[in-house]
Amino acid sequence: MPTYLDEERRRIAQFAEYLRLMGLRHHKVVKHDACFIIFDEAPPDDAESPKLKKRVAIEVDCLTGGGSASGGRGGVEGLPKPGKPRKRRFRYIQFAFQRDNFYVELPNNTVFPPEVEQILRCRQGFYWAKNRLDLRWVRANWKDMVKWDPLQKVYIYRDEESAAEDMAFILYQIWHFPVDTPLYVKAASFHTNHRFEWGKRIE
Repeated sequence: MPTYLDEERRRIAQFAEYLRLMGLRHHKVVKHDACFIIFDEAPPDDAESPKLKKRVAIEVDCLTGGGSASGGRGGVEGLPKPGKPRKRRFRYIQFAFQRDNFYVELPNNTVFPPEVEQILRCRQGFYWAKNRLDLRWVRANWKDMVKWDPLQKVYIYRDEESAAEDMAFILYQIWHFPVDTPLYVKAASFHTNHRFEWGKRIE
């Protein structure tokens, strides 16, 4: 009977394989446009346009009271009032693929500030995107960087295993998902008509 560690290794291998596949798709199929893949806990709405998820109206009273995740840097701000129930938030992890590298991104509508602090303490290489004006995609999407205040980490191609381990850490150590939790995969290019998986269930 598989142990928890066996199942976690299997999921890491599964995530890494999807990331390798997306690198190949970007370089061999799409070529001239960036691509993305989203691993989501919920199946997608077929009417949603193929772009990085921007769930503004999520049903959540989070630790920041709906504010920016950057509040976690200076202590927890906007805690819910005593007795006020806190609803759960939808969880997803998204990656973008470019010519020379790929990166993971966690916008402030999918991760709580204390969780961000844990990630920054425990996993090397993560950074607040809006603090990295040296990165081309941060400068090019500055308004989104301010609005969504995402946590990011850049990987080089052939480092998909490391990215998959970071993803597993977030899912299983930070968010405490059971290791056999189904996820739904969405993958496409940003501006061309290339669409790959669109709600494929993996577990």
